[in-house]
Formats: sequence, structure tokens, C-alpha cells
Amino acid sequence: MAAAVCFTLVPFKKDDYQDFRALTQSDSVMEMITGGALSEAESQAHFEKILQQNQVAPGFGNFRIIDIDNNAFIGLAKLVMETAADKEVEIGFMLTAPYQGQGIATEATRRLIEVASAQKNLTRVKAILDPQNKASRKILISQGFVSEFVGEIDGLPGEVMSLVL
Repeated sequence: MAAAVCFTLVPFKKDDYQDFRALTQSDSVMEMITGGALSEAESQAHFEKILQQNQVAPGFGNFRIIDIDNNAFIGLAKLVMETAADKEVEIGFMLTAPYQGQGIATEATRRLIEVASAQKNLTRVKAILDPQNKASRKILISQGFVSEFVGEIDGLPGEVMSLVL
């Protein structure tokens, strides 16, 4: 299913904290990620981490999903490497409530898999999600991901899914 909303992916910059905060203060967005909304301090700490992740390798990191038609903030999509020498990359997404269910996360995931596939050194894309997050799981399965592990991750229910490149 193609996204009805035309969007672009733009790396998060220091000035984009309020967009990130809009996601992390929402119980409905964060429920399947952290169990609920983040405090201001937790949100700031996570934002500093994503800015650091954006410096690891060109073309990788955390991206703002922006509606091309009205410049509205839609959400976050990530394709993160811990180090530039990594053989695997982590993919993920969070959308603001008004944009959920429109195919945007599927399209963003497809685009980021294309980026990962173009890197000859990468062998695997992984995603970590709540096993109860049926919408995210459906998106990942549609892109060829398979379940590798289901159990506790950092004290929360988790599932690791992966795609071999």
C-alpha cells in the first residue's frame, strides 16, 4: 500500500527537539515503546542520544518524517548504526496519531531498507518492538522481516525481528 501522504525524511537537528518531544510526551505513541510517555528529562536524554546516533555514518540516523504538502511533522523513522563498522543496523518508526494507519510507516520502512541494502558492508536490519504491537509487526512482516526472539528486553516485553540483506 502506497502512502497517501507525500513525505520526506530529514535528519533530526538540535533545533528539532519540540517535534521529538511531541512524540515522546504522547502515551498513545509511546505505549508500545516504553510503556508510556517520557518525562521531560527522559525525553531530553533520548534526544541527545539520537543526535549522537546521527553522527555515526552518513545517510544513517534518526529522521523527521515531514509532510511535503504542508511541512507538518509526521513522526520519526530511524536507521541506526552503533559504529560505522557495524554489519547490522536497527530500523524503527514512531508516528503522531493523526498520521497512523495511512501507509506512511510502511513506506518509510521500505525507503530505509533500500538505504541499508545499498551498503555492501551491512548484512542485517533488525527491529525491536513490543510483541503486542500488531500494526508494527504487520509492517515489518510485509517487508520480509522474521521473528528472532520474543521475551523481556530492558524490563519490557519485546520482540526482535530481522531482515537478512
